[in-house]
Amino acid sequence: MIATIYYLDWDQEGRDERYGPARELFDEANLGNTPDRFSADQFDDLYREVADVDVDGPEDAWRQWNAGSGYESEAFTKIQYCEQCDQYIDSRDSAVDHADREHDAEVYRPGDLPDYIHGERSMSVGDVIEIDDTYYVAAPIGFEELNIYTDEGDTSY
Repeated sequence: MIATIYYLDWDQEGRDERYGPARELFDEANLGNTPDRFSADQFDDLYREVADVDVDGPEDAWRQWNAGSGYESEAFTKIQYCEQCDQYIDSRDSAVDHADREHDAEVYRPGDLPDYIHGERSMSVGDVIEIDDTYYVAAPIGFEELNIYTDEGDTSY
């Protein structure tokens, strides 16, 4: 089945503010207080879509998107993130081309990347996986279902 991975933006927030809502949510989730619902707007403000992956379930997505798990997917090991463009690039070679084409980056050795392009972090507590229109938030142990609603009267998404 295909799953969409969403990262909680705690790692991006530090660029603009010292301690924002995503970092607060991350800290609470690490204490075992994972959210059970968000409005669609709240979700969009706190999370970024990272990738679509073929998985057997939430735990499989976790294994595939964690460095050192021994089960890292090829997509995870190759993906690069450009901070200046706020976009994902599917491979290191494409990232080198991107840096040259989009940013006129000077590289000192073939294949080098500027500091603002790097691999993606592993999944962490508070990140979300969507499978078949059901959302799961990563808890300190396992996953919990997360409800994304479109307005106060409608709790389905």
